[in-house]
Amino acid sequence: MKMEFNFNYNQALEFLTQAYYSPFFTVIKFLLVVYITVLLVDIILLLILRGVGADLRIAVKGMDMPAVSKNKALKKWQGIKKRLESENISQYKAAILEADRIVDDILSKIGYKGKNIAERLEQVKPGQLENVEDLKGVHKVRNRIIYEKDFMIDKKTAKDVIETYENLLKELDYI
Repeated sequence: MKMEFNFNYNQALEFLTQAYYSPFFTVIKFLLVVYITVLLVDIILLLILRGVGADLRIAVKGMDMPAVSKNKALKKWQGIKKRLESENISQYKAAILEADRIVDDILSKIGYKGKNIAERLEQVKPGQLENVEDLKGVHKVRNRIIYEKDFMIDKKTAKDVIETYENLLKELDYI
């Protein structure tokens, strides 16, 4: 017995088209869309839980700079700069101390180890931060404010110190 097999492409194509648009396959397609959506949401949530944001910040900036509201940081920085508008030396000193505290906090958050800003600045490798030597110099001014009772600072020096801190904060995208 010999069976003859006649295959008609047009009939096969019509059958597949009808099956594809049938109510059964419509339900299957809907369920697959829901399933894929749930899988994508799960993948995104797992990446967030794993800390991919930190990995991306390290890849883009070379360090894990903590996420900070730019408006809040800028408002705080403008408060520091406003202190320099005064003619009071104690306001200049307070501005420098606040700026130093902010920089110290940021350096510790991005991973530099040490008890204080001086130790953290010693760990900075060449090329990581542009003005490390300037930062060490302005930190010495901060130390003089803290340890020398009679230390006097003029407005121009205070502005230069704050500008050095500001340059670092801009480099780190803090402000």
